[in-house]
Amino acid sequence: MRRIDRRTRMLAAGLRELFMLGEDYVSMVACQDEIDVALLNALRDAGATGLQSGELAAQLDINHRDVSRRIFRMNKRMEQEISENIIEKHGHKWKLISRLRRDFAAARR
Repeated sequence: MRRIDRRTRMLAAGLRELFMLGEDYVSMVACQDEIDVALLNALRDAGATGLQSGELAAQLDINHRDVSRRIFRMNKRMEQEISENIIEKHGHKWKLISRLRRDFAAARR
């Protein structure tokens, strides 16, 4: 099973530019609980402008330090799965990578 998983990940990493990352797939891989899902949704809704940790914490009613920790964990899980982070920090704001925003928008249409 581990070999199959490893080979599947290797193939997916090689073809990742051709794959469209759906919200269900990203949620299944990156998110461990409903707070992670809410964090992902808040960043999706924020669009290209992104949100600061404090803004995310206020929306989700959690500690602002938990926001960064959760994002790092989500990125780590996606890094293991597709060799790519899904959330990046620009200045003081967190936002989804442009590819993921594009894929999410295309899936909603």
